Amino acid sequence: MEAGLHGSRASFEMILVTGASGLLGASLVSLAQESGREVAGLYHRHPVQIAGAVLHAVDLTDDTAVNRVFEELKPTVVIHCAAVTNVDWCEEHPEAARAVNVLGTATIAKISARMNARLLYVSTDAVFDGIRGQYSETDQATPVNIYARTKLQGEEETLRYCPAATIARVNMYGWNVQNKESLAEWILGRLMGGNPVPGFTDVSFCPIFANDLAAILLEMSNRNLPGLYHVVGAEPVSKYEFARQVALTFGFDLEQVVATRVADAKLKAPRPNNTTLNTQKVCAAIGHPMPNVGEGLRRFARMRDRGQRDRLNGQMTGVGK
Repeated sequence: MEAGLHGSRASFEMILVTGASGLLGASLVSLAQESGREVAGLYHRHPVQIAGAVLHAVDLTDDTAVNRVFEELKPTVVIHCAAVTNVDWCEEHPEAARAVNVLGTATIAKISARMNARLLYVSTDAVFDGIRGQYSETDQATPVNIYARTKLQGEEETLRYCPAATIARVNMYGWNVQNKESLAEWILGRLMGGNPVPGFTDVSFCPIFANDLAAILLEMSNRNLPGLYHVVGAEPVSKYEFARQVALTFGFDLEQVVATRVADAKLKAPRPNNTTLNTQKVCAAIGHPMPNVGEGLRRFARMRDRGQRDRLNGQMTGVGK
C-alpha cells in the first residue's frame, strides 16, 4: 500500500476500530464517523450503538470470528484499542490477560498484514519501570506488572507481523460509554459526592483527554507514520496535581484533594512511579504540540455541560450495560 494517504483519499478508506465500546474506541468511531469517513467498530461484552457506524460483536480470542469480520469489512486502516486494562485483574489472571493483549493482538496483526491494511496499535506508558520518567521512544521498556508486560508483548507481536505498523503509547481520561470510570470521572464523582479524593504525590504521568487523543490518532493514521510514538499530554503532573486541576476546573474546593502515596494504597499489582513521556517525535511528525492538562480538562468539562456525556450513555444498548 502506498504511504501517505492524505486529503480526499482518506474518505475512500474503511477504518476498523477494535474496542469500540471502550473509552478511546468509542471516541475514535464517533469522530471518524462525524468527519465523513467510513468506519466500523468491534466490541465484545458491552454492546454499543454509534450513529452511522457499523458495529460487530467479536471475541478477539476467537481467530475464526476475527477473520470472518475482517473479510466482511475489508478495512484499509485498523486501529487496535481493545485490551484488558484492569491492572490488578491482570496480575491475578495472567493467562486471560495474555490471551487478549498478546494473542489477540497477534491475530489482528496477522490479518492486517495479509489484507495489506495499515495497523495502529494502542499501547501504554506503563511499559516503563517509572524510575526516572520523561522516557523517549529509544529508551528500554521494562514493565513492572503483568498488564504492562502483555501490552509490551503486544507491541512486539504487532511489529513481528506488521513491521510498518504504528505503535502509540498513551495514558488517557475521558467520558466512558460503559458503566466504569476513567481517573477523571472517578475524581469528579468523589468531588460531587463531597468525599475526599486521595491523590498520589509520588506517581507522575502525562494524561491526555481521550477525544483529543482520538483526533491525533486519526491524524497519524492519515499520515501513515510507521514506528513507535509517545502520544500523551504535553504536561507531566502527579496524580495529586491532576486531581486538584479536576477540582479547579469543575469549581470544587481544592481541600477535598488529599495528598497520599501509592505505597500506602496496598494495590495488588506494582505500579511504576513516573511514566511521563517525551512527545517530541509525535509533535514533529504531525506539526503541532500535544494539549496540556488544562486544555484537555476544559474540553472534558464542556462535553458534560453540552450534554454530550449523557448522549454517550445513550449509545450503550440495554444488554450488558
